Amino acid sequence: MKKNALNRNKYAALLLVLTSTLIFAGCGNHQATPVISQAKESPKAASKEITIGFVVKTMDNPYFQLMNKGAQKAADELGVKLVWKAGQNSTDVAAQLNIVQDLNQQHVSAIVIAPIGPEAIVPAIDKANANGIPVVIVDTRANGGKIVSFIGYENLSTAAEMGKFVVDALHGKGEVGILEGSRGQSTTEERLQGYHKALDKEPGIKVVASQTANYSQDQGFTVTQNMIQAHPDIDFIIGSNDEMALGAIRAIQNAGKSGKIRVVGFNATPLALQAVKKGEMLATISNHPDKEGYLSVKTALEALKGNVVEATQMVTTEIVTAKNVDEFLK
Repeated sequence: MKKNALNRNKYAALLLVLTSTLIFAGCGNHQATPVISQAKESPKAASKEITIGFVVKTMDNPYFQLMNKGAQKAADELGVKLVWKAGQNSTDVAAQLNIVQDLNQQHVSAIVIAPIGPEAIVPAIDKANANGIPVVIVDTRANGGKIVSFIGYENLSTAAEMGKFVVDALHGKGEVGILEGSRGQSTTEERLQGYHKALDKEPGIKVVASQTANYSQDQGFTVTQNMIQAHPDIDFIIGSNDEMALGAIRAIQNAGKSGKIRVVGFNATPLALQAVKKGEMLATISNHPDKEGYLSVKTALEALKGNVVEATQMVTTEIVTAKNVDEFLK
């Protein structure tokens, strides 16, 4: 009887050990689940690659093609991945907003934006802020959201300088037409203010027409045609960018008024520089979009490193004429 009781005690002890082992094994599996789940929620933690999304208004404009070259150069030199995005045209606010939202969902490291709609882009900037993604604004200001830095140039004073150039070219007397950019954008509004600052104080200068052509060469052509028909004595066309100015040149040539109506542009794109060289365009303005692109990528990277960057960074501008155009064609 004692032997049977001893055996029963051994079996009970063995059963207790096995049960305890199973219980603790089960508890260990239960505790591991949140750790695996948390790792899946943070895929960026396993990757050291820095990806910078760069969103511009359109790639149809050579200005942004030059900006792309500068941005890519910076990305190559600094060892970051550049994701370049643009909508179909410079007025498609909704398309640009969707692009930025997609970059937010992809959790890129930083985002650079040249906004089409200064107000419309704010929710996308706010979303990036909430995700901890630094935002750099280039070329055109946004009207809200927290940004690391704005990179651009002094549109108003530069346009005023061009307006004074036009006054001097006309010897203080003549009729002028202005091809406006997309209204509501800071670049457009500041350039208009700058032109008028110089033109309006001259009693002999009359702005006979001012109409948007949305930074488009085709629209610049059409609007200039209308201006020439409505104001046959017009002396000068100011294009708020080179694409519109190049469209104006075509319209002037078609009207048989080459040499009678002069044109200036803005941006110093390759075709505009050639037009200045050939005498088709009197002047343009170099605002170095390649430098803007380079500085934007560099600034985004500095922000990611936790370094302090300047809230506003301006590139230099200068008027390009036949006298100095060769310096820009190199």
